[in-house]
Amino acid sequence: MRPAGWLPTLTLLLALLPAAAPGFSPLQEPEAAAPTRAARFDAVLQKVIGPESMDASTSDYAAWLEQLRVLLPPGDRARAVQFRSVYCTNPRWKDPQQGLAYSDEAFKAAQAAGDLASQGRALFCRTGFVQTLHGTRQAITEADRMVALLEHSSEQQLLGEALMLRGSLLSDVGEQARALLDFQRARAAFRAAGIHREVNALLVQIATTYRRMGDFAQAEAYFQRDLARARTAGDGGQQLLDLTQLGYLYEESDQLPKARQAFEDALALALRHEDRLSVAGARLGLASALIAQGEFDAALTALSQARDAFAAERFAGNDGLLLLVTGQALAGKGEHRAALAHYQLALPKIEQDGNLRYLALLYQARAASEEALGQLPLALADYKRYAKLQTELQSKMRLEQSRLLEYEYEIRRRDFENRRLQAEAQSRQLQLNLLQRERRWQSLTLLLGALLLGVLAVLAWRQWQRAGRLRTLAMTDPLTGTASRLAIEKILDAALADAHRHARPLSLLLLDLDHFKEINDGYGHAAGDTVLRLVTQAWQAQLRDDDRLGRLGGEEFAVVCPGATEAQAEVIANRLLDATRRLDLSAIDPGLRVTTSIGVSQAQHDDSRERLLRRADVALYQAKQDGRDRSVRASAPAP
Repeated sequence: MRPAGWLPTLTLLLALLPAAAPGFSPLQEPEAAAPTRAARFDAVLQKVIGPESMDASTSDYAAWLEQLRVLLPPGDRARAVQFRSVYCTNPRWKDPQQGLAYSDEAFKAAQAAGDLASQGRALFCRTGFVQTLHGTRQAITEADRMVALLEHSSEQQLLGEALMLRGSLLSDVGEQARALLDFQRARAAFRAAGIHREVNALLVQIATTYRRMGDFAQAEAYFQRDLARARTAGDGGQQLLDLTQLGYLYEESDQLPKARQAFEDALALALRHEDRLSVAGARLGLASALIAQGEFDAALTALSQARDAFAAERFAGNDGLLLLVTGQALAGKGEHRAALAHYQLALPKIEQDGNLRYLALLYQARAASEEALGQLPLALADYKRYAKLQTELQSKMRLEQSRLLEYEYEIRRRDFENRRLQAEAQSRQLQLNLLQRERRWQSLTLLLGALLLGVLAVLAWRQWQRAGRLRTLAMTDPLTGTASRLAIEKILDAALADAHRHARPLSLLLLDLDHFKEINDGYGHAAGDTVLRLVTQAWQAQLRDDDRLGRLGGEEFAVVCPGATEAQAEVIANRLLDATRRLDLSAIDPGLRVTTSIGVSQAQHDDSRERLLRRADVALYQAKQDGRDRSVRASAPAP
């Protein structure tokens, strides 16, 4: 059992924002103090909603909220609207229905006042209560509403927070590629709001998403760095979050002793801070690690304590998870009838939340208990449900990886375009500065020297251009504009050296247009050249920013894919196959179609260029033999 977190994502965020109990009444002060109080209220509010809040510790944020409650001027309707929109994050709400009603009232008041930012913050609160009451899927709908409200406004920081929240919810239900896209958009929104440093909460969400995609090394490195930073800063809330995520990461990567230690450290920290919800959450995570190590009685004790603490706090967001994990512990002790009763109670709660990973685990656990009790038809039915969900989850993960490649390409393309525009602006400014400087050189005594330098500069520039053209001719295929054979071999050598040095994956695609000779014979070489130009343009549009396309000769090409595993390279190859099939050649012949065959090979730790090319060539030949218009992976080299 691998829970994704002891609390729903938004509840974790809200729990880090302490405030006074609901039903506030601002303290009374003499009327003469009102202007001073209003100014002080505005200053503290700016801390709560401004860039300073992004990396504030839990204790600092709690103190700011309490100051706001005290400083709210009596009868000030505009500031009351602002206050309610942030005060609704109060974690002391015991009744989520009451909290939802309070959030709706805060939203209506902000709407009546025409305060867009306060509307957005009230929707932030509403999303949390909807998640608790109706599950994560419905909370995503509320988050969509919040993003739509803010994305064309000037509230860029709030938009970034909304995108970060929606991304975390999407990640909870397995939409990892969409989550990462929201995180990238959130980062851009924070930059637009003037927050140029990295926001720790956002980086934690990105690392958590990579953990859920199986990139454990990258996620662990970040969590360990952030844990050290949080310890230095004395930020207990962030330490709890990092330790919890490390616990799940170690459990998912089968490092069970380290998972147990991380949860025990989180529990000790929560006990020191006397945070009952965090204590309960840590015990729930620890119970999962104990079950994995076969310590079922200890797990049941931890679960009982967690259940009592959640009940005391009137928090029902983890009821389904508690029931599922308790059932697993009972099954481990052989008490399968009691386990089945817990699974039956857990099923509607997990279905409501929409988490397919938990649902698959429930079916698997229930089938095992049914089989142990001799209920074979029921066990078979549940095993089938489990297998179907596992297939769906695996297909979804492959889809997420493919989408991620597409999103990464789009993000890199936009970044490249932004850098190009910045470079052009800098170049224009440099030219303007040079012109201004030239105007100062009016002295007759320097005229001849200036002319001489100008002539020399022109000659040098022409020589440099001539040399550049020669280099371009040598490194560029003149027909297609792709890299020449010499250039692509140098690119492959450099990529291989980098892959060996940094232990990074590298893949190579070899492409050969099918039946290309028939096009040359049937339509002429000019038409064949046109096909080569069009097909390479179509391929370039499908490649990632770092991928390099080169022509080896005739109709044979190569694509070097740094950082791509063989599976990722096959995704790229499938895009190239589709682009080739869709190529419009109606200018030559409306009925003309062209396809290509592709060999895919991943570099091994001691590969040379020749060995890598040879394996890709064998795979390409196999693709031709298998009927063309397909890609084939190279067989692994003999040890």
